[in-house]
Amino acid sequence: MNTIACSVVALLLVHTDIFAQKKKGDEPTGSTYVSATALITKFHTEDELKAMGKIELTKLYMERIVVLTEIIPYVALKTKPGATLTEMGIPETPLNLEHMQKEIKNKESYLAAVQNTLDDIVPYADKGNIIWAILYFEQMYKNINPPH
Repeated sequence: MNTIACSVVALLLVHTDIFAQKKKGDEPTGSTYVSATALITKFHTEDELKAMGKIELTKLYMERIVVLTEIIPYVALKTKPGATLTEMGIPETPLNLEHMQKEIKNKESYLAAVQNTLDDIVPYADKGNIIWAILYFEQMYKNINPPH
């Protein structure tokens, strides 16, 4: 029972860390669908992941879901995080800005719902499956954002 309680507390801390409010200055100056923070800066080997605990793996898992949720819908336009509407070739009309604001709110709601669900169910996941998913998500990101 103590293990489950500790897991729940740790996952709540992960939730708070991932969805903390952005500070002023975190966003680029132009309007964007893809946050400038939608980056994976550290990639892992299977051995590195196997050495981690389930709580740390769960945090990585959710971080990758957040990044891919930001990027995937806009692959056809531009995959660079923080790309402005202008850089994506989209005019900054009132209608396009309205669409963007609605999408950002919808994405935040979606990610909060996913986080709430995963907080409850990921502790039951097999560690090997979490590792496989993280490696898969990292490979997806690499495929979307090839090195220049």
